[in-house]
Amino acid sequence: MPATCPVRAVRAYLAGLAQTGRTSGPLFVRIAKGGHVARPPVRHGRTIGDPHGRLTAETVTDIVRTAARAAGLTGAWTGHSLRRGFATAARRAGADLERIGRHGGWADGSAALLGYLEDADRWTDNPVTGL
Repeated sequence: MPATCPVRAVRAYLAGLAQTGRTSGPLFVRIAKGGHVARPPVRHGRTIGDPHGRLTAETVTDIVRTAARAAGLTGAWTGHSLRRGFATAARRAGADLERIGRHGGWADGSAALLGYLEDADRWTDNPVTGL
């Protein structure tokens, strides 16, 4: 579907960046009102972020929290929530453990990934089911 196609979205985003003269550098940057790359944010009196506008982990957390609130979700949401949610959703959809790990950047045999998937599989793939 065109409205949700990630390839089309990135191409449109790149075209928008190119219109502002930005044709190289980080892909995900802070965009200010008016369409230019925003300066790094200041938090607690100190500048944080990348001088080239690259999104920081803190900025991604702010974006995720804002989106979660707007969607009416409760809880502590971070950028990591998306990563863990991907692993959980992929596992529930039947994706192979090794492929999930490699796609998400986890090391083979990652204890963290296995913990996420154990949480996801606790009731749907419980080894005592049917005994």
